[in-house]
Amino acid sequence: MFFRFILVGGSGFVVDVTLTYVLVLLNVEPWLARVPAIIVAMTYTWLANRCFTYKVKTARSITEVVRYGLVAVAMAMVNYLIYIVLWVMGCGPVAAVIVSTICQTIVSFHAYRRFAFREIE
Repeated sequence: MFFRFILVGGSGFVVDVTLTYVLVLLNVEPWLARVPAIIVAMTYTWLANRCFTYKVKTARSITEVVRYGLVAVAMAMVNYLIYIVLWVMGCGPVAAVIVSTICQTIVSFHAYRRFAFREIE
């Protein structure tokens, strides 16, 4: 299951970093470019984790969406905070995305497994 989570996360990372990079190329400030990139990547990974990683068979519910959203927002805030600290310290936007994403991956896996998709266990 963790391997599938890494695959989904890796592809979500590609969505995130690509959108961040494109927006920066379009002269959007790096701190602002990350916001829509996180939202798009978060939506993509919810659907992919639901179907591929955790193989949820039940219909989507409001409870699941809320729990996933709470975990995603908490992880996005951690990721974004690390990103901003690294960017302020002189790290480039892409490198900052890489480091911030690695830092929150394991915590995310367990939080999604035990909280967002817990009814599958």
